[in-house]
Amino acid sequence: MFKTYLRDRAWLILFSLLGIGFAAAALWLGAFENGGISGANICYVFVLMTAFLIAGLAIDYGRQRSFLLQLKKQHLDVSAMQTGEALKAYHPQTEEQRIWTSLIAKINKSYREKLARNSRQRQQHVNFTNQWIHHMKTPVSVISLLIQEGRKQSDPASLRTALGDIEEENERFRRGLDMMLHMARLDHFAIDLKSEKIDVVRLLRDIINEEKRQFIKRRLFPKLETPDESVIVHSDKKWLTVVFQQIVYNALKYSPQQKGEEIIFAVEQTGDQTSVSVIDRGIGIPAHDLPRIFAPFFTGENGRTQKEATGMGLYLSKEICGHLGHELSALSKPGEGTAVTVSFTSSTLHGNVTKL
Repeated sequence: MFKTYLRDRAWLILFSLLGIGFAAAALWLGAFENGGISGANICYVFVLMTAFLIAGLAIDYGRQRSFLLQLKKQHLDVSAMQTGEALKAYHPQTEEQRIWTSLIAKINKSYREKLARNSRQRQQHVNFTNQWIHHMKTPVSVISLLIQEGRKQSDPASLRTALGDIEEENERFRRGLDMMLHMARLDHFAIDLKSEKIDVVRLLRDIINEEKRQFIKRRLFPKLETPDESVIVHSDKKWLTVVFQQIVYNALKYSPQQKGEEIIFAVEQTGDQTSVSVIDRGIGIPAHDLPRIFAPFFTGENGRTQKEATGMGLYLSKEICGHLGHELSALSKPGEGTAVTVSFTSSTLHGNVTKL
C-alpha cells in the first residue's frame, strides 16, 4: 500500500527532488564563488523550488483533471445512477482513483439490484393484492346470496344446506386471508423464524386432523406411510406447517371428488436426508405446465377449471422452502396424479435466512 501511495505521487516526488537538487547546487555554487550565502541566493533558491513544485502540481493536475471534472459532475447529478460506469470511462490515472471507482461501481450496482428487486416485489404484491381481491369478491357475493336465500327458507334441511354452503365459502375466505398474511410476512422472514427439531410424522397427523372435514366432505382418505413413528427434521414449525397446508389443499382440490381415492403421505429417510411426499391420484399436471407451477400467479390448464386457483400457493411454498434451506419439487403425469416432495437435506436449519 505504501508503494502504491508513492507511485501515485511520483510526479510530485520527482519535481520536489529536482527542486531540492537544483536549490542545493545553487547554494553550493553561491557559497563557492562568494565565500558565503547571500540573501539573493536564498531568494533564488526559494523561487527555484517553488517553480519546480508548481510544475509538479501542474503535471499531476493535468493527469487527473478529466477524472476530477467528471467526479464533480457526478456529485452534482447522481440521478442517472451511472456514477461508477461513468468514472471508469474516464480512465482513472492513480491506483487510489481506481480503487474508489471500483468501490463506487460496486455500491452503485448493489443499489440498482436492490432497487430492481424491491420494485419487482412491490409489483408482485400489487398484482397479488389485486388478484386476491378479485378472488375474494366471489365468496363474499355467494355468502350474501346464500343469506338472502336462507331467509326465505323455513325448512330446517334447507337451512342446514344453506349454512353448509356458507361455511364452505367462509373457508375459502379464511384460506385467502391466511395466504395474504403469509405473503405479507414473507418479506420479514428472518424476524419471524425459529429453528427447532420437529417430528414431521406428528406434524402431518396434525395437518390431516385439521383437514378431516375436507377429507370427509370430498370422500378422500389420507394414508400415512412412514418408516418410524417419529421422524425428526430441523425447520421452523409454523412456516413448515404453511408449506404442507398449501400442498395438502392442492391435493384435496385436484383429487377425484366423491370416489374414495387415497391421498398418500409418504415419509422416507436416506442417510441424513429426509423427504416427505404428498401424493394424489388426481388429474395430474400437463408436461408443458410442470416447469412453471412454482412461478407466481401461474395456474396453467388445471387452474382454469378451478375457481379457487390463485397461482400463489405453490409459489409461496417454494419461497418458504428456499428461505428454510429445504427443497421443494413435483412430479406428475396427466390422468395419474401428482407427487409434491419436500426434502430436508441437512441436520440443521440453513438456507437464505442469513441473507435477509
